[in-house]
Amino acid sequence: MGRTSQLGNNELVRLLDLSLEAFCIAGFDGYLKFANPAFARILGYTQEEMLARPFMDNVHPEDVESVGAVLVGLAKGKDTSDFECRLVCADGSVRWFKWNTHTRPDEGVVYAVARDVTDQRGDGAELNALLRIATLVAEDVQPQDLFAVVAEEACRVVDLSAVSVVRYELDGTATECANFNRGEKVSPVGVRSSIEGTNILRLIRDSAAAARIDDYAGLKGEMAATVRSAGIRSTVGVPIVVAGRLWGTIVGSTTEPDPLPEDTASRLADFTELLATAIENAEPHEAIERLVDEQAALRRVATLVARGVQPDEIFAAAADEVGRLVGTDSAAVVRFDDDAPGIVFVGVASNMSDAFPLGARWEFQDGMASAEVYRTGRSARGGTKDWSTVVGPVGETHHRLGIVSTVASPIVVEGRRWGAMTVQSQEPLPLDTDERLEKFTELLATAIANADSKSELAASRRRIVAASDEARRRIERDLHDGTQQRLVTLLLRLAAVRKAAPAGEVLTAALSRVETELASALDELREMSRGIHPSILSKGGLGPALRVLARRSTIPVALEVTTKERLAEPIEAAVYFVASEALANATKHAQASQIDVSLAPCDGVLVLSIRDDGVGGADSAHGSGLVGLHDRVEALGGTIRIESPPGAGTLLVVTLPLDV
Repeated sequence: MGRTSQLGNNELVRLLDLSLEAFCIAGFDGYLKFANPAFARILGYTQEEMLARPFMDNVHPEDVESVGAVLVGLAKGKDTSDFECRLVCADGSVRWFKWNTHTRPDEGVVYAVARDVTDQRGDGAELNALLRIATLVAEDVQPQDLFAVVAEEACRVVDLSAVSVVRYELDGTATECANFNRGEKVSPVGVRSSIEGTNILRLIRDSAAAARIDDYAGLKGEMAATVRSAGIRSTVGVPIVVAGRLWGTIVGSTTEPDPLPEDTASRLADFTELLATAIENAEPHEAIERLVDEQAALRRVATLVARGVQPDEIFAAAADEVGRLVGTDSAAVVRFDDDAPGIVFVGVASNMSDAFPLGARWEFQDGMASAEVYRTGRSARGGTKDWSTVVGPVGETHHRLGIVSTVASPIVVEGRRWGAMTVQSQEPLPLDTDERLEKFTELLATAIANADSKSELAASRRRIVAASDEARRRIERDLHDGTQQRLVTLLLRLAAVRKAAPAGEVLTAALSRVETELASALDELREMSRGIHPSILSKGGLGPALRVLARRSTIPVALEVTTKERLAEPIEAAVYFVASEALANATKHAQASQIDVSLAPCDGVLVLSIRDDGVGGADSAHGSGLVGLHDRVEALGGTIRIESPPGAGTLLVVTLPLDV
């Protein structure tokens, strides 16, 4: 009988070893006394490892309380059935188990059998969640209301710490449309954030594909810092694509140390499809937003035009704005080249600078929309073409990028065809693309016309300054070679007359007085001549001329000149006259004890800095004597800056381009 019983136990062990269900015997000391191979295999341990660790270590943190309550009941002799909880596997993944137990308090053990119901529970919960969302979509619930539901359902079903629905904006930022974080919001809805640096939103926007980040340590950017401060360890994002364009993304994250499971992206993708449908159903509302976005983009470009920003900067900004509006990064501003008909790239969307380098020149080819604009002066569209057969950069670039659609609109400046704005795409561009481009080309034409006017004004001012300097030099030569020489001759003759005059105090004294006054007048004339245009500047250059100014100053001057080369004549004249006027002002008004003057080249410009330790309070707009020098400096493309807080001295900084 005993042998039969022993054989029966062995058979039972074999059956437990073969079972696909989880069997175990747990002690009230917190450790397992027995675990069959299936239980250990499901959790990713060996049987020995299972027996060596407290079984509560594998209970999911959110289920510890409910499992603890069951254990209290088991200790009192209360069996349980169909109890579900989550256990954490060795690899960090989570499995759901349904338990039946029998307790033996007198022996200090609990017999338990469990079934892994993860797939059934997950599939069922996810299906129910998707059905609820699909119902809302069918009822035409507004996308904004749907976002919150999706964030919560996805967070619970996919077992994430937090989920966010985010929309990409045209200015390179992203707006938080909804979020759920186990009942606690990550950030307020509607907050717009920069996505510069390395983060999940930037990766998805740049690739239009699912992405993940499992380690934010050391990543740069404002958003990465925010993620770290929230304790998030791993994120997975899936793009939301509406009518073929990237609208936004849904992002799931976890604060657990282990990365999110590999199937997280595919599970989130089921939700993005429903979101895309809801957004597309709300197209009338989207059309309004599209108009708002377009007007905002136009305002941003118009602001740059009104501020007189350099055209190349406006071109780049317009290309970026148009690219985002149309849904393609491939946008550019081109100038027509009449010498050998073609285009030159003068502004390119930031993401396409490698494909379309600034300054690159393309000769016109059949099929180029810009060539048709050049010919007709009207907006044009380029269709599908086998660019692989076209030799040169046009064919190579179009073929490599897979461009199948191009739209170009003319930029007309004061009646002449100046160039065009173009967009290219791997998909057919919308029919209204040319209309949208034309709104921007009008602004670009204004910017170009303004720049031309400013250039003509600057050239005119340079001519006036040059003519004035030439007049100064002529007057200085006339005074030196004419009037001064005659006065010197008269002075010498008068001295000779005085020596030859008959002895007599009255006559001799009168002649001496005239001689003295004549010498004084000659000195004043020489000083005036130097002020008109110093000959030492023409002969010796800036260094010697500035040293002369420093020696004449009644206030000690510390002079530092680090350039010894002769510079363009207009540059030397501008620096000299600004320095002369500044030293004169300091002498008259500053009550200073020291003046520091430095002149040095720096990054293609010449920098003149003059600082005194006087009373400050200087204002170039009210009688400082520097007003007339602004035209001289600005005509050369330079700038004058004055800082003169009361009681803290005065700093004057002049920058002048060296390539005048």
